[in-house]
Amino acid sequence: MLGSIKVTAKDSIIYGFGNIAVKIVGLVLIPLYTDKKYFSVEEFGIIGMLDISGLLLTALLTFSLPQAFTRWFWDKEYRDNQKGIFFLTLISQVVVATASCLVFIPLSDTFSKILFSTTDWSKVITLLILSSSIQVINNQISTLMRLKSKSVLYSVTNIIKLVIVLTLTLYFILSKKMGLEGIYLAQVIGNIFFVLILTVYTIRNCSIYFDIHVLKEMNVYGFPLFLGGVAAALLGAIDRISLNSMSMLRSVALYTLAFKVASVIKLVIVDSIKLAILPSFLKKMDAENNRQYYSKILTYTSFVIMSAIVAVSIFSLEIIKVISTSKDFWGAMVIVPILSLSVFFVNMKEITVYGLHIAKKTRIIGYIVLVSTALSLLLNILLIPRWDITGVAIATLLSQAFYWFACFWFSQKVFYVPYELRKILILVITGAIFSFSSLLLNDLDLLLRLVTKTFMVILFPFILYIFHFYDRVELDAIKGFVVKWIKIRNLRNNLKSLKDIKDED
Repeated sequence: MLGSIKVTAKDSIIYGFGNIAVKIVGLVLIPLYTDKKYFSVEEFGIIGMLDISGLLLTALLTFSLPQAFTRWFWDKEYRDNQKGIFFLTLISQVVVATASCLVFIPLSDTFSKILFSTTDWSKVITLLILSSSIQVINNQISTLMRLKSKSVLYSVTNIIKLVIVLTLTLYFILSKKMGLEGIYLAQVIGNIFFVLILTVYTIRNCSIYFDIHVLKEMNVYGFPLFLGGVAAALLGAIDRISLNSMSMLRSVALYTLAFKVASVIKLVIVDSIKLAILPSFLKKMDAENNRQYYSKILTYTSFVIMSAIVAVSIFSLEIIKVISTSKDFWGAMVIVPILSLSVFFVNMKEITVYGLHIAKKTRIIGYIVLVSTALSLLLNILLIPRWDITGVAIATLLSQAFYWFACFWFSQKVFYVPYELRKILILVITGAIFSFSSLLLNDLDLLLRLVTKTFMVILFPFILYIFHFYDRVELDAIKGFVVKWIKIRNLRNNLKSLKDIKDED
C-alpha cells in the first residue's frame, strides 16, 4: 500500500506543477482585472459571472463522456480496445461541441440580456461559447492522458497553453484595449492551440471504431453523472448567480475575488490529487488492500489541504492587499476563511464518492447533487438579505458539507471503507479555530502581525500531535522524509529516486 500512496503523491506533485501554473496565471491577472484603468469593479463582477457561466456550459456539453470513457477504459471487456473507445467518445464530443456552437451562438444577445439586462456583452458571450465548446474536446484528450498516467505530458501541455493565454490576454488588454473581449479571445486561441499540439498524440491513441450499442450503454451510465455534473456546476455557481440577482455586481466582484483566493487550494491541491487518484482508484477496485488505501488517501489529503487552508486563511488580508490594486476589494478578506474551509469538504466528497462509482450507483450521485443545489439556493435566499457576501460564503460552506456527508453516507452503504473519522474531526475543529483566529490579528502592527501569523502556520501540525493525530508509523515516515530531503547535496539523487517509485497491483 505504501508504494501506491507514494505513486499517488508523486503524480499529485507533477499535476500540481501544472495546476500551480494555472493559478499563477489567474493571480497574475487579478491586479490587472482590479485596476480601475482597465476594468471597473462592476466589470470584475461580470468576469465572475462569465467564468461560472463557462463552467456551467462546459458541464452541459461534456455530457459526462469523460467519466463514461474512464469506466469503459478499465472495463475488462474493452481493455483490448481502449483506442477504439477513445475514438468513439472523442468523435461524440466533437459532434456535441459543434452542435452547441450552431445552437447557442445565435442566442448570445439573449444570454447577455438575461445575465446583465443588456446586449452589450453578446460578443464576449460568443467567445465564451466557442472557448467552452473547444474546452470539452480538450477535456476528453486530458482524460486520456490521466488514464495513461502521462502526468508530465499533461502538465507540460497545459503550462504551454497557459503561457499562450496569459501572453495574449496581456497583449489584447494592454496593447489592443479590447477589455473583456480580449480575455475570452485569448482563451479561444489557447484552447485551439492545446488541441493542435496534441494532434499527433491523439491520432496515435485512436482506432476507428463505432458501436451504437456501446455508445448507448455509456450514455445510460453517464446520464445520472451528467445531471449530477450540471447540478454540481450549478452548485458552484449558485452563489454568484444569487448575488447577481439579489444584490449587485459590486458584491459579485468582492465574492469573486475571495473565491479566487480560496480556490487556489482547490485547483493546486484538490484537483491535482483528483487527477492522480482517478486511475489508481479504479485500477484498485478489485485489489485486496484497496479499502485501507482509500482510507489513508482521505486522511493524508485532508491533512495537506487543511494545512493549506490554515495558511491561506491566516494570511487572507495580506494576500488580498497584494493581488488587488484597489482598496475597494480589501473587504473580501473576511470571507476567505469560510470559503477555504468549504474546499476541505469538496476534497472529502471527491474521495468518498468513489464508492458509488465503483458500485455503479451513479444515479444516487445525481440525486445528492440536486438536493445539495436546492439546499444551496435556499440558504442563499435566506442569508444574502441578512449578511450579503458573508451569507453567500456560509451557504457555500454548509451546502458543500452536506454534499460530502450525503456522498459519504450512501457510499458507505454500498462500498464500506474504514475511514479515520476521528482524525478528520480533529482536523476540522483545529483547522477552523486556526483559520478564523486570523480575523483577530488583522489590527496588529504589520511586523508583529506577520510574525504571529507565520508562527501560527508553523504551529498547526504540532498542535495535531498533541491530539494524537499521527500514528507511530506515520511519525517514522515523516522523520525519514525530513532526514532524506533536508540534505541539499543529495537533492539530485532524491529527485531521480522518484522515477523508481512503482505502484502495487
